[in-house]
Amino acid sequence: MTIKAKKEKLKEFKNENEFREFLIDFLTKCGFKNILHTHRYGSPEQGKDIIGRIENQITGVDWFAFVVKKGRVSGGTNEIETIKNQISQSFEYPYKGINGEKIKINKVVVITNENFTNGAQSQINESPRLSSYNNFNFWWNENLIPKIDENYPDFWLPGDAFAKEYSKNFISQLKKEIRIRDFTIPKVDDKKIQKLLDIFIEPKLTVKELEEDKKTKEKTIKNKKFNIKALEIIDENLLLSGEQGVGKTKLLNNLARRLADSNLMYRNKQIPVIIKALQLREYDFNIEELIKNLLKKYSDIFFDEETLKEYRIVPFVDDFDLLRNSEKEKIKEGLEKYCDNNSTNFILTYSKDEINFSSSIKSIKIHSFNNKQIESFINKFFESTDKAKKFYRILNESDILSKLPTTPLTISLISLLYDENNFEIPATLSDIYTDFVNVLLGRLEVYNKTDLLIYNLKKRIFTSLALKMLDERNYEIRLIDFILFVNEFLSDRSYETQSESDILEIIEKSGLLYITDKKVVGFKQQAFIEFLASVEIYHHKRESHYEKLIINFNDVTWQNTTIFYAGHSKELQLIIDDVINKSPNENIKDWLINSSGMGYLSQALYQTKPVERKKLVMKALDNLILCYDKMKEMTSEKGTFLYDMPLPLLLGTLNHWFNENFKSITLKGTLNMSFEEVFNSENNFENNFKGLMIATTLMNPYINDEENFSRLIDRQEFISHPILPLVADFSMELGMIHKRNVNKDLKKKIEDQIKKKREYIKHVLKEPAYRFNENFALKKKE
Repeated sequence: MTIKAKKEKLKEFKNENEFREFLIDFLTKCGFKNILHTHRYGSPEQGKDIIGRIENQITGVDWFAFVVKKGRVSGGTNEIETIKNQISQSFEYPYKGINGEKIKINKVVVITNENFTNGAQSQINESPRLSSYNNFNFWWNENLIPKIDENYPDFWLPGDAFAKEYSKNFISQLKKEIRIRDFTIPKVDDKKIQKLLDIFIEPKLTVKELEEDKKTKEKTIKNKKFNIKALEIIDENLLLSGEQGVGKTKLLNNLARRLADSNLMYRNKQIPVIIKALQLREYDFNIEELIKNLLKKYSDIFFDEETLKEYRIVPFVDDFDLLRNSEKEKIKEGLEKYCDNNSTNFILTYSKDEINFSSSIKSIKIHSFNNKQIESFINKFFESTDKAKKFYRILNESDILSKLPTTPLTISLISLLYDENNFEIPATLSDIYTDFVNVLLGRLEVYNKTDLLIYNLKKRIFTSLALKMLDERNYEIRLIDFILFVNEFLSDRSYETQSESDILEIIEKSGLLYITDKKVVGFKQQAFIEFLASVEIYHHKRESHYEKLIINFNDVTWQNTTIFYAGHSKELQLIIDDVINKSPNENIKDWLINSSGMGYLSQALYQTKPVERKKLVMKALDNLILCYDKMKEMTSEKGTFLYDMPLPLLLGTLNHWFNENFKSITLKGTLNMSFEEVFNSENNFENNFKGLMIATTLMNPYINDEENFSRLIDRQEFISHPILPLVADFSMELGMIHKRNVNKDLKKKIEDQIKKKREYIKHVLKEPAYRFNENFALKKKE
């Protein structure tokens, strides 16, 4: 705002009284105490329009009197004489307080919203009558503006003092609220936390509306898009619904922040007030009393019940899910009563998209993020750097987005974990699920008489159920059996059993479970079962279930549980030897699943010594060589997916399989160590192919280490091999490694070798793999 614009704003006061009311607010902001507008109580007290005291570290307490004028003060005789009289009277006559106390004035300020002419100031300053007083001076627009800028900058904003003060403090408080502060990630910079809080990606919102068919006149309910940015005033009751973590609080806060703009509040005469549902317990569900206290808190010194009468207060009620059913009824009744009495509306967040209110309510459903929104979120957090692109690619390729709800909560958590340690998803999978489950279950209330059950016991209900499902390979349970399971669990530990309505509340609030219309209960994601079962085994059932993890390692569900289990510790040397020596390893299915699991297991154990994790890499390589021999045979078998597969494609497929399961920065040292062992072993096809699998994995975009690939290409036995250079070329062409990471000399060396074998390669690509012998010569047809 320019100086000229500020001078014009100071001119806008309609009368002197309005200017004095502004000065009361301004002086309060400047630190004056006991400010009195003497005109409020009748005639001005001997020249004093306003008085107030201020503490000075050197001189002690000073009492000021303010002589207030509106407009330009010129040298007119009558006006000047009036001001002289007010100054002298201010000094000569103490102010008489209500209790009879006499207050002596030390300093006087003559103040106007425009300016004093030089003549006016001279006449006052040079007055013989005022010569004995030297403690008076003048404030006018030019020296008043810097004082306002320093002490009361909000004045320049549109709106009244109440609206501006409320807006500033309310919005400031909202900026501090973020549930991600509850995560267990250690030593996270507050700036990163704040950055996450400040990111707002508008989610997809829909409302259900009745639509009439023009021909049949038949009415059907359809989901229509809803644009919350278009909301500038709340003139109907709104319900923001969606699953835990989908961003109900974020959307509520964002809308409240926008509507709390002082200009919008002043124009609409509407004030948003955010109420955390659990706060109401402290007020015995007296909504009116809580709202009044919140208004006082945010408007501070400008709280004024008379001013409030000009506004409609809109309650924004958050965390409705966290209440007990009986408490929900109290809030519903209190909300409707408050809104009816005050001719206003409310906004509520809830996981369900329906709620029984007697008044009408529009239900707005918040959907999980789509890929475009996820990418936008990541770009904002990582500021559109290469790190953002890399991380988004990791998310897609790791398939983590299919295993967790794609909500702002999970994307925030995953982004923060990746930013903190730069490790890919498989390595930090246990950390991601630990924090995700902790946030959800930490907010779940399970009651034992008058006491909340301790957090660990609440969690045990879910981990025990998950392990039961895993053991029985039955991933749903009837509600009646679930009630029995929970109550037996609580009863065995001397806790009070829960009623059916209590159990239904646990299901509803957990964020982890669903219940069907047929009263069947299950976990929303299969990965929740695997993770929670791993927690139960790790902390409570090692003796009975550790061996099961090993024996069932080639069952994908149990394998995922084992990887979660390893991720809880990150350093379990014993499990490496046990998986290698005790898990099934008899056929092609075992070899493939086993090698895949070993890749993810080695990542989950990222704090274990590389020399130990190398065992998993070497075993996986051995298994893939077994796969090669078996799959080569199977290219002759009709009816299999391998039938007629050419040799380069077969080798390229196995190379890709290894790449996909071991491409993690956590394995860089382990892979380099493994390469050395293979490279320094017998120089034959098997070891050169193993070396290629490791080297191309190190060359992938997540690790970007080209040294061993260069060493392999420079090896004569490798580059002169009939097939392996072609497989290396496939790796580049199929995007397993970036071409730009291979220098021109190496690329040319590979291309030259392929050209030399052009005729041979034509046959290799046409013929199925089984037709080539161990020396890669074409066998004669039988």
